[in-house]
Amino acid sequence: MPTIDIDAYGRDGYQVLPELLGPEDQRRALEFFDTFDAAEHVASDYEAEYDEAAGVRRLRKLRRLLWNDPTLWGPMLNRAGVTELARTVVGEDAAVVFHAAFLKPALVGTEVALHQDQALWTYTYPKAFSVWTALTPVSPANGGLFGCPGSHADGCIDHHDRPHYRWHASLDIAEDGLNEPVQFELAPGDGVMWDRYFAHGSAANTSPNDRRGMVVVFADASDPDFRAKDSFPLADLAALGNA
Repeated sequence: MPTIDIDAYGRDGYQVLPELLGPEDQRRALEFFDTFDAAEHVASDYEAEYDEAAGVRRLRKLRRLLWNDPTLWGPMLNRAGVTELARTVVGEDAAVVFHAAFLKPALVGTEVALHQDQALWTYTYPKAFSVWTALTPVSPANGGLFGCPGSHADGCIDHHDRPHYRWHASLDIAEDGLNEPVQFELAPGDGVMWDRYFAHGSAANTSPNDRRGMVVVFADASDPDFRAKDSFPLADLAALGNA
């Protein structure tokens, strides 16, 4: 099971999780995404998004991974230990509400502006946290991944539309009084977990190398205010085993 320092997580809003996913699972995940990246058509159930520039069109995002292929992703998540993280942070009533690939392709991968996940979600997800796992090296050289320590402390911050950014409303470090961001430099298989209010983002990928990762989000399904488009109970995930 990944080791988590609950006090540090509560203070900073995030924690790095080294060696979360093993080499064989990294290979399986990358082969899966390669197949979809090369496909002319992706089933609508995956809610695919693309980056495109100078005639190059590459897969940017795939959603609903666990729901579309539970026998592949369920055991992989269990082997990574995220089910135990969910028990520690949320409890036995945790449920997966989101499982997606973030594929920031070489040369055309666009930035992800600074944001808090909860501010962009359709529903309020009580106690939610994300686990973002690197499938390739992640550093500022290929778009990276960064976040602002302590940005979760006061809950949801008002986000604003920015004329230069088309994907979603976002935050500004100076305008919103956030701490300077930490750059996460991750090897394949390393992970980062963060609170639903932790402000994070990534830069454009202008390098010749893809920056690939995937994220799973857990929330407290026992909370009276819990609502979700997709919900995969922790018990059902654990029942898929780790073989």
